[in-house]
Amino acid sequence: MKNVMTGLLDEIKIGARQTYENMTLFCLLSANCLDDDLVSLDQALENHGLKISEIDEHGSVPELRIVNPSPKKILIVDGEEVVGAKQNRVVNTTILLAPESKTTVPVSCVEEGRWAYRNKHFTSASHSMSAELRRRKTDSVTRNLRRGSQFEADQAEVWRGIERKYASLAVNQSPTMAMSDLYEWTRPTSNQYLKAFSPVACQIGIAVLINGEIAGIEVINHFDVFRNNHKKLVHSYVMDAIETSSHNSGSQLYSPRSKTVKFIDSIKAAGVEKRSSVALGKDIRLESKKIIGAGLEFSESILQLSAFPNSENTSSRRPTNLRRASDRRRRSE
Repeated sequence: MKNVMTGLLDEIKIGARQTYENMTLFCLLSANCLDDDLVSLDQALENHGLKISEIDEHGSVPELRIVNPSPKKILIVDGEEVVGAKQNRVVNTTILLAPESKTTVPVSCVEEGRWAYRNKHFTSASHSMSAELRRRKTDSVTRNLRRGSQFEADQAEVWRGIERKYASLAVNQSPTMAMSDLYEWTRPTSNQYLKAFSPVACQIGIAVLINGEIAGIEVINHFDVFRNNHKKLVHSYVMDAIETSSHNSGSQLYSPRSKTVKFIDSIKAAGVEKRSSVALGKDIRLESKKIIGAGLEFSESILQLSAFPNSENTSSRRPTNLRRASDRRRRSE
């Protein structure tokens, strides 16, 4: 009997190829998807009264509170960024909020130099954390889960990753080292990339190659929610493509489509761990020598999946303990 992961991947068809500069994207298509009544983070904030705030007046770096007053289930995808309150954050794992619920959500800080209120509630950024940084974060969250911790990331590594992006992209550091400022300063270039990549009918995912090599696969098994997250997901790879645009193309031994097929096959062969998620459904973790990934299973189907090439260095890192806001490292002014 097929497991739910293999069942989903076997149904996916590799569709149109879209390319700009050093980035190639294949549209992943399906004849079927989950038809549950759920909406994206952006839809929930705009139309369904979702409220995201600090855990309390004092705040805690690795936690936020989300109140869903609506009758809708809400999908928040790993790596989505929310901005405002005391500092900008990204969610550490994909979360499916129950209707009419209050949930404490695990997050990582992506604005190292600020710990002061701008406003009480968060808004959604127009992008997600870069795919390369999400891969690293996925690795550290998985390690911590195996040690019996909650969905904690290596906060120090998140900050170092953002600092490396600033250096690699040769942009001036912002006063607060905000990840969102990187996206703002690269916007003229990223907009040129984004124009080349558009969602198509029956699409539930993307497979992305940068400089000729697989960078990752993203699946949201719900037509409407995928379409609402398409730009964010693509933008997360565009950031990495811009950073490496001067690199040589990868091996030409296999075509981009063949590499995509081989990568999907490696996902099917990877070991899978399941555990209770933050809210609805089951958290899934995938790992092998070739791939590392995470996602969410709901209603006996894969609702969301992100998978990236593994590297020898990821498993050697040791996550550090997160600290409360009052003890966090502050950047010198």
